[in-house]
Amino acid sequence: MKREGLTIIETLIVIGILAILFTIAMGPGLRVLRGQQNKASLESVRQMFWQGATAAASRNQTLQLTRSGTTFTIAPANGAAVRTFEVSSATTIGLPDGVVATFLPPGRVALASGVSNPFTVQTNGQTYSITVSLIGETLATTP
Repeated sequence: MKREGLTIIETLIVIGILAILFTIAMGPGLRVLRGQQNKASLESVRQMFWQGATAAASRNQTLQLTRSGTTFTIAPANGAAVRTFEVSSATTIGLPDGVVATFLPPGRVALASGVSNPFTVQTNGQTYSITVSLIGETLATTP
């Protein structure tokens, strides 16, 4: 008697082996994904300050970085937005709502009163300390 194909038992064994392999591979994959999300959050914060300082210098204009919930906006006082950043709701940034920083020509950064330097950013359970320099460079460290 000639048999073609796989039996149900053989198919279930193959599915079981594939499920085990997938489970083993999923752990490191999630760690990599979280690491990339952390890097993206820190890069967004870095870009906010760097682009604000650069825009103030190139436009020869005073600009402000303003926070409203998860949205950060770079704009002249009472003017149209030059740049807007949306931060993930899973990321907690230790900056108050309202004006966070002022960017002065030729690219100087002045943090608003009440804004600590360094401030904290927390994403995916990891906490980072962010220090902003006078020219908009940022340094992220883990406390």
